[in-house]
Amino acid sequence: MPLELHELSQDSEFPGLADALWRGYAEPFNGFWEILKGPSLGECTERYRAWHKADPTSHWLYVTDSDTKKVVGAMQWNIFETNPYSNGAPLIAAYWWPEGPLKEIANQALAGFLSGRRTRFAQPHILISYCFTDPNYRHKGVATQTMKWGIQKSEELGLDIFVESTEDGRGFYEAYGFKVFEEFYLDVKTDSSNEEFAQQRKELQFPLHGYYMKRPVSTNKST
Repeated sequence: MPLELHELSQDSEFPGLADALWRGYAEPFNGFWEILKGPSLGECTERYRAWHKADPTSHWLYVTDSDTKKVVGAMQWNIFETNPYSNGAPLIAAYWWPEGPLKEIANQALAGFLSGRRTRFAQPHILISYCFTDPNYRHKGVATQTMKWGIQKSEELGLDIFVESTEDGRGFYEAYGFKVFEEFYLDVKTDSSNEEFAQQRKELQFPLHGYYMKRPVSTNKST
């Protein structure tokens, strides 16, 4: 089971990447991913392809099993050589969902999540936007390969690395020199007594708990 690292460069690579995204974030349950993944794998594939092509800061690094050619894990790195929040946080509406409680929850969650970056990551930096591994390939060095790519970029460019981590991912990041500098809880609410909204919120397991983590570029001197 030799593993190979690739940097995505062709549209034709997205179906395999998106399929791995769905496998990687399916276990353990991740409520934030549930609002991001959209109504179908096909829709998700096209949307993530469009997002990547429209974003010059985006770099997808993925790992394949050389025997099967299957994508088994990936990380998306965003390299910001200037402060991306100098004009405030970006606004993203969950246009991939039809009108209803799920779309309302997604819009609130995205706004809350992205606004958290405006003050905490307000500097030139590198961001880990996604990090996942197929459950059948965990603890085999998949994420290590993609992480080393980003650390090398951090060293070359002199940029700190930031990430929002779940409890499950925290230990992995700490092993590579990341430190928690703040916890966060992401929640959504409605002003009306909407039972469908309340049930959807419960199923998505809000409030979501996570950590803002940072790996200073100076960490590279001791690695």
